[in-house]
Amino acid sequence: MSKENSVVDRWLRPAGSWFIALLCLFLVLLSFMMRESLRSSRAGKLSTTASMISSASRMENWFYDLRTSRFYAHQQQSPNIVILDLTDNTLNKIGRWPWSRVTIAKLIDHLRIYGTRVVMFDTLFPEPESEKADQALVDAIERFNGEKGRAVVLAYGITSTKEDGLESFPEVLYGSVLTGTAGREPMAGASFIEKNNFAAPKLTTSSALFGFISFTPDVDGIFRHAQLAYETEKSFLPSLGLAGFVTFHSDGADKKVMLEAMPGTLQYQLRILQAGTERHFLLSSTGELKLRFFGGEPNFLRIPVEEILLDPNPAGNEKLKKLLTGKASLFGSSAFGAHDLRHTPVDSQTPGMYVHANLFHALDQDLKFRQEDESMLLSILIFLLGITTVFWLTRFRDPLYETLGVALVAGGIYATDYFYFAPRGFFLALFFTLVGILGLYAWNTILNVFKEAREKKKIRDTFTRYVAPKIVKEMLSHPEKLKVGGEKKTITMLFSDVRDFTSISERLGPQELATMLNIYMGKMTDILFETNGTLDKYIGDAIIGFWGAPLEVPDHPYHGVRAAKLMLEALPAINDEFEKRKFPRINVGIGLNSGEVSVGNMGSDRIFQYTALGDNMNLASRLESLTKHYGANLMISEYTYASLGDKKQEFTFRPLDLVQVKGKSTAVKIYEVIPSWNPWAKNPDLLELYTDAYENDFLKRRFTEAITKFAKVLETIPEDKCTEKLKAEAEEFLKTPPPASWAGVTVFTTK
Repeated sequence: MSKENSVVDRWLRPAGSWFIALLCLFLVLLSFMMRESLRSSRAGKLSTTASMISSASRMENWFYDLRTSRFYAHQQQSPNIVILDLTDNTLNKIGRWPWSRVTIAKLIDHLRIYGTRVVMFDTLFPEPESEKADQALVDAIERFNGEKGRAVVLAYGITSTKEDGLESFPEVLYGSVLTGTAGREPMAGASFIEKNNFAAPKLTTSSALFGFISFTPDVDGIFRHAQLAYETEKSFLPSLGLAGFVTFHSDGADKKVMLEAMPGTLQYQLRILQAGTERHFLLSSTGELKLRFFGGEPNFLRIPVEEILLDPNPAGNEKLKKLLTGKASLFGSSAFGAHDLRHTPVDSQTPGMYVHANLFHALDQDLKFRQEDESMLLSILIFLLGITTVFWLTRFRDPLYETLGVALVAGGIYATDYFYFAPRGFFLALFFTLVGILGLYAWNTILNVFKEAREKKKIRDTFTRYVAPKIVKEMLSHPEKLKVGGEKKTITMLFSDVRDFTSISERLGPQELATMLNIYMGKMTDILFETNGTLDKYIGDAIIGFWGAPLEVPDHPYHGVRAAKLMLEALPAINDEFEKRKFPRINVGIGLNSGEVSVGNMGSDRIFQYTALGDNMNLASRLESLTKHYGANLMISEYTYASLGDKKQEFTFRPLDLVQVKGKSTAVKIYEVIPSWNPWAKNPDLLELYTDAYENDFLKRRFTEAITKFAKVLETIPEDKCTEKLKAEAEEFLKTPPPASWAGVTVFTTK
């Protein structure tokens, strides 16, 4: 492992991974701890630190809204609350708002006749209209409230600014006080009644209940919380939805609603008692409840207000009686000009009355979030499970496994929450859990890319000098195919040497010699690379190369023989160039062998070279040396020859001898590969005669016939050393026959 990779894997990877994991865990915890204390803007402008801290909770809220948005697309309707909707069509039929209180009185009377139990008005009546109109509304309220278990609830606003509040507490509100127990410290938050929008004086003489309608959005402008109550003079006063629910639920005996301070904390508990059972809603120190929204407009029964006001016979309207009998109703406006729109998790343009409706439904149907400590503990467990799994996945160092694994982990966590936990009221902090999972994946991916880039650079720097460019490209695209630590491979090896180079170099100056070698070796190396070969090294005028490593090269014997033949056929053009430059002509000898060797980076840690070692490499070197002895330019072993298979037909061969080179105990048959300019290539009949003489006469001890045929060959090619050698040996064997064990092997005792 390189020093850079060691630093990455031993220090940088774990340090970054732990930092990401611990940071995201801290943010998960922070999103719970600061969710209530920093969620509201009513405390004034937040400090920079507080704003940064609140961002954790804000992101979790946003992500929860995003992944639970589908929950509001259901077709169910709230069973006990009906929306009395003031629409644009209502204004067209009844007239522009505000209406006369005589009209409001008529609405209340009709609702009483239909059997409605509670009427909540999400609208204000702050100014007197006229004595007659105001009295008409008061009388209608009294008629409605005169029947047991019924109540009209009017709205007002609250404020946290004393200057904007009433100087004295209206006694009419005492009728709306919640049963409960105050804490040692007063409830925080808004606690003053807005003086500009409280009910007109005449209306305060009625028996109407009152509920405030002031809600404060979260710091991101989304209404997720609803203030249920505020405290004044050790008494709790309810919001509009809570006041309506208290009347709707309570019967003065078994059914009660109580608000109590929780001992030892700043929180409050809303207790809903019913027939020996009890339900609880936990409120914050400001009397707020995080609403678990039921839905929007489609999820509440809506009745246009004009349908009630224009009913000529309410006592005989069985349809509306069926819809409204025993129900709570909420009057509000969805008209375009009402400007009473709120950004909620349900919709960014939610009419304000639906916030009150969702509050009433939550209290009525016990729709709430699980306790924060349950959600926090579960969030931490899911976080640890997800992060631990990703830590385990990154050990594979496999991009496919890591990507699939992380996708399954993240998708599994999301799906589990989506289909199981969220529908059951758990508010899980998944944003930073998924950020941690994806962050770990991204961090490890970045480091892997960094390592891969360095490895590719190392490959490029190492191999560009002695491997064909397209093989380097293949290495970079598929580094898994490359093993450079040393391995056994079957390859084809080439040794090439310039004949009598010592005498040539003595006749040339240094610059001329360098130019001559550059021309020759440049052309030979180009051929090597063009045939997918690997340059092992230059040794003076010698070239050593091979095929089949570092990447597999199919038919490497064929590519090796073809390259060697191309090198020989390039010699005439090279020599012509040398003549023009007044350089001596050259001749070369090339030896090829195929077999198993050890290949890899050999050398020290600082300086190394990709090379091949082994007996088969030595044999290729011996064959190159023997080319001078046999007068051949290109000699291959029987192993290379046999490996060519059907591709032998692309070349011209002649058998030369059976040789036992120094260091080897077995004989190897050697062949000459004949280039196009060689005399043998122009005399196929003569080559056939030679081959017949060697194979069928010489090796079978028919020396007289062999001598005759070899002599005929020498008449045409008198300078052929191999034929002269075989003829001389045949003549000697005629005089002194070889022993019975003779197999035609020539033994060489020198290199």
